[in-house]
Amino acid sequence: MPQYKLPEQTQANTLDNAANAKFDEGNNAGLISDNYVRITVFLAAVLFLIGIGSSFKLRNVRYALIAFGSVLLVVSVVLILHEPGPPA
Repeated sequence: MPQYKLPEQTQANTLDNAANAKFDEGNNAGLISDNYVRITVFLAAVLFLIGIGSSFKLRNVRYALIAFGSVLLVVSVVLILHEPGPPA
């Protein structure tokens, strides 16, 4: 019957919409945290490459490791600048 309406249906719909919004917010926060972990791994790789660069005798290998580490550092900084800051 079209006249029959559940009295709590509007409240259920409102709560369902709020739950969906919170779920989407949580998914977005998870993606942002994954990006920050990826950036942390890139920065650790920069430190590793620069650190092992000093152990090689050949200058070309040192310069290549420093160059690759520098490129990785620039990429990391660009990725950090594209991420949102802490919540206000």
